Amino acid sequence: MSNKSVVISKFGQPTDVVKVVETVRPSVGPDQVLVNVKLRPINPADCLSIMGAYPGYKPQSHPSTPGLEGYGVVAEVGANVTDVKIGQRVVPFFNAYEGIGSWQEYVRVGKHDFVNVPDNVSDESAAQLIVNPVTVICMLDQLNIPKGEYLLQSAAGSTLGRQTIQLAKHRGIKTVNLVRRTAQIEELKAIGADIVVSTDGLTTSAEIAAAIAHSMGGKKPYAAIDCVGAEVTSAITMSIRDSATVLVYGVLKGVEGAVFVPSLIFRDITVKGFWLGSTLMKMSSAQRQAACSEAMDLMSKGIVAPHSGEIFPMDQVLQAIAKSNEMARNGKVLLSS
Repeated sequence: MSNKSVVISKFGQPTDVVKVVETVRPSVGPDQVLVNVKLRPINPADCLSIMGAYPGYKPQSHPSTPGLEGYGVVAEVGANVTDVKIGQRVVPFFNAYEGIGSWQEYVRVGKHDFVNVPDNVSDESAAQLIVNPVTVICMLDQLNIPKGEYLLQSAAGSTLGRQTIQLAKHRGIKTVNLVRRTAQIEELKAIGADIVVSTDGLTTSAEIAAAIAHSMGGKKPYAAIDCVGAEVTSAITMSIRDSATVLVYGVLKGVEGAVFVPSLIFRDITVKGFWLGSTLMKMSSAQRQAACSEAMDLMSKGIVAPHSGEIFPMDQVLQAIAKSNEMARNGKVLLSS
């Protein structure tokens, strides 16, 4: 039986290396489950995977299939699998590192390598369970910000940024949110943002830092997360309290970062990276299950919601990738099958 799959022939630009093919549907062993994957988002890391620039995607050979996350329904179970039924909605743990990702119709996983999806969680939410919600949970846990203190974040209008606002509010943490467009200010305040600062027209770290300081009236953020880099990271290191930590989880402006070095020397600021891939790899299976179950619980209660955008059929993967790279797109682009 066939398995429609998005594959890459080698690392490179999507238009040069991506195609949709029919492969062989995996068979299951006694302790395995076959999942019919229905929906998966296009994350920035997926695009980096295609280009060979993501350390969490290292297939030994090509063709390989990208895709970090997605949701599906159980299509077949092995003889020793008793705690899940055919037709149950699940979020599998994909082996994207080895090139067996979510951008295919069927994937085979171990009998403990998935999370069940409750009835009150939508397909679109389930498809986006891991990359953003679990990242937000892990970063906020690591920063351990007291209730009433402020978290400063860049790219606050992104799906992850919105979920950070929602989870921080649930935990009693206030947020200072940097956005590129003034049109996003009221939009983010409507979901619980305390302070929103537009960087539109601000070109230097000093200008951005001044705007942050003005918005806070002299108070300083307790900690920060950043996925932009360049002058934004530098501005953040200028703006946070003494002995604070900045977690850098992305490089939207390129891999050459910048920090305000006097903040490191004289104010004991720590700038460190956060990568969900290494965090999950250090977890036991039970810990991964717990983190994903917490994210699912937050979604089922409406505390954290994905920002879903346009849905493309798998055959239109190149159009979907192009849409996902648009700066002003409305929500996360998804691929269906």
